[in-house]
Amino acid sequence: MIVHFFASLALALVFLFLSSALYISPAVAATYYSDQTDFDENNVPSANYRWNQENIRACIYKDSDVPNSYYVWTKLAVQKWRQALREYTDNQNQWSFSARYVSSQADLESCDVKIYIFESYKDFPGYPSQTGAYTSVRNDDEILDARVYLSPFILHGDGVTELDLPSHAFRNSATHEIGHVLGLGHMKSEKGYLMSPQFDFLEETREHQITTLELRALVRIYGQHGFEE
Repeated sequence: MIVHFFASLALALVFLFLSSALYISPAVAATYYSDQTDFDENNVPSANYRWNQENIRACIYKDSDVPNSYYVWTKLAVQKWRQALREYTDNQNQWSFSARYVSSQADLESCDVKIYIFESYKDFPGYPSQTGAYTSVRNDDEILDARVYLSPFILHGDGVTELDLPSHAFRNSATHEIGHVLGLGHMKSEKGYLMSPQFDFLEETREHQITTLELRALVRIYGQHGFEE
């Protein structure tokens, strides 16, 4: 009986240890944003609109010739913003922002955020003035119509060089544009921040992460409790 008791106690202690080892507090587990490290700028300008609804629904359409990975990276950009806001505000029940695939451009019209992934920048509605990823948000009586245009094939800022974007550059573009959707504007610095107006993958070899800089700006817009106050 005594041996059986100690054996059971030992198993219980092992289980408790493993349970403790597997549990990670939200602060330690936070991987969706980083602390701001570049303090040349301490503020992200906001746009002239804000969402005022409990759930934001995004839909993603892509041209058939665009590999599925670009859809996945775009959907992950939406999820990354949602989880970063939830972790930063310690509020896992708010900041509802979802994305799903649709098979036609017509199907986008029922969604709050319409995301297009075209094969080429030349397919953008704003071409030739728009030759890289961009976001358009129309505000009609506080009803927002947000449209994001992405492509793996864009024109370099030099106005001459056409580029097949490497994965990190496309992911950066998707995350940047979703930042605009949420209400963030452009930084003053041309490069170096997630919300800078330029990202040159010839110079920058990894994507910019969401940081406390962007998240603080969004909390200033919405408060701590999500998109609907």
